[in-house]
Amino acid sequence: MRASTRIQKLRVLSLGLPVAAALALVACGGEPPPPAETPAPAVKEAPAPEPTPAPEATPTPAPTSTANAGPAPQPEQSVEGPPVLMTNEKELQAVFTTRPGAKLELGDDTGRALFRIREGSLPSAHIISFKIEPKGKSTGVPIGKIYRMLVQIENSSELPKVETQDKPFELTLPAGGKKDANLAIGEVTTDDKGREKIVWTVIAPEKIDDATGTAFFKIKAIGNYWLHVTAKPPTAPAK
Repeated sequence: MRASTRIQKLRVLSLGLPVAAALALVACGGEPPPPAETPAPAVKEAPAPEPTPAPEATPTPAPTSTANAGPAPQPEQSVEGPPVLMTNEKELQAVFTTRPGAKLELGDDTGRALFRIREGSLPSAHIISFKIEPKGKSTGVPIGKIYRMLVQIENSSELPKVETQDKPFELTLPAGGKKDANLAIGEVTTDDKGREKIVWTVIAPEKIDDATGTAFFKIKAIGNYWLHVTAKPPTAPAK
């Protein structure tokens, strides 16, 4: 009996050794084995977004003529300097150019004729003569005196007709108190055979000044002219 009981105790002791060893490991501070690593779930990349088309630019409408642009600017008025003043009872002659302008006055207290060259009217230097010609040419009976005008180029015998480059030339002549005082312009030319002839043109005045008894005329050209006031009706608009 004692022998079998001893054998059973030995079996119990032998079976309890692994458990005791385990408990001894825990008591001695041993760490348990780490848990198995769990693989991270695979991340599926999202597809790249499709590019958004840029919005179409809206064309800016072109300005129309009805826009509030305001009134058109007025052209600048040229400012003239003081003109050269020349006076004589019978005849004046000098060289005139683009600037300054000039006023040529002929006559006496019984009646004065004024020829004005506006600044900028002449294209270049010219010799201009203005005189009273008692025995000059006329068309019909002249009112007042007969005047002679000549335009020459320096160092030349040429007598050109010169058109104004800017404002018209101006003539103020005694009108003899006539309400229908017009200006007779006799342009001296030559025909095909070289013979001299006069072509007459009559123009109306811009105004007649009753207070001074003078008529005011504007002409667009000067040249080899005979000039006088006439009662004949106009044959052409102002030159």
